[in-house]
Amino acid sequence: MATSFTNFVVLLAFATFSSNVVFGSLLVKYYVHISNDFSNGNQLTIHCKSRDDDLGWHVLQVSEEWSWTFRENIYGTTLFWCNLIGENHSASVKVFYMYDTEFLKMCNYLECFWSVRDDGIYLKNDWTASWSLWYDWEH
Repeated sequence: MATSFTNFVVLLAFATFSSNVVFGSLLVKYYVHISNDFSNGNQLTIHCKSRDDDLGWHVLQVSEEWSWTFRENIYGTTLFWCNLIGENHSASVKVFYMYDTEFLKMCNYLECFWSVRDDGIYLKNDWTASWSLWYDWEH
């Protein structure tokens, strides 16, 4: 009888901890910012989506930024990608993904800042305030 009770208590504690971890992370809001930092005055056209959400098309002039917020999906697999199109450039890039610790650390586990430039797409390291080339242009 004591063993059954102990097993029940352990199972109840694990279930409580697991639900707090899962549902607690579902309450966190994540942010993605994309800025047009082309030097030549070109527009940047953006189309972003996830498996569940299509965020539509957006056109940014130089120095403009577009951003959105979201919560993690229940499976912990949230992924957003964007098609980025400039006058002489295009690329399809992942702008938020939960499964990469290095990426999440760059975003301070909360907010990702992207800078679209002539020579590629940069991600800001929120810890050091420095920018790293994360993607090259495909075309």
